[in-house]
Amino acid sequence: MRPPDEGSGHDGAGHPDYRFTLANERTLLAWLRTGLALVAGGVAVATYVPDLGARWASAAVALALVLIGLGTAVAGYRRWRANEEAIRAARPLPASWLVPTIAAALACVVVVVAVLVGIQVMRR
Repeated sequence: MRPPDEGSGHDGAGHPDYRFTLANERTLLAWLRTGLALVAGGVAVATYVPDLGARWASAAVALALVLIGLGTAVAGYRRWRANEEAIRAARPLPASWLVPTIAAALACVVVVVAVLVGIQVMRR
């Protein structure tokens, strides 16, 4: 048996190097944990912060976090599949839009929460 081709992602027999496949799986699990944490954050907002300065605010923030969490889990799975196919075909990994999209969505939620908290503080 030949030694693995360095950097090719395949062992000497033409199979994908299992280290790459397992690393891809660990990345999927990290995305799933992130999605679950966002869903839990949405549940926590709905449960423990019933009033964010407006009647609709807590529900909107909670729903946004839950939807971002769901989107993170689904997009993480899709990214895992695309990376797995690229690894098996010895192609470069596809570009990912996942990180910038989730970061932008969370930044929007943080801005909304900051504005709502600011409004609540100004009323006091």
